[in-house]
Amino acid sequence: MILPDKYTSLTESFIGISAVLLDTLGDKKLTVDTLWNNFNKKYVKTNKLKHAPVYQKYIYVLEFMYLSNMISYNEKGEIVNENIRINNQESPREIN
Repeated sequence: MILPDKYTSLTESFIGISAVLLDTLGDKKLTVDTLWNNFNKKYVKTNKLKHAPVYQKYIYVLEFMYLSNMISYNEKGEIVNENIRINNQESPREIN
């Protein structure tokens, strides 16, 4: 279920859904419900996903993403893309 296999396609796996959610989130800070609504508008209603997840699976994927350090939550309860945050904090190394 986490990784695609013989019986689970990439779009049904946690890894595949995580990629789509990170694309939907981008560099914005969104609440759980707002991210769900944006995800539905961008991928489900336009039929870009063959097998759209139900809300319960969406919550499981968010938990997986949090445990994998893909996302975090700020003090307002908004989801933050950790990949964007980390890349913005890194500074170029000086060459001696």
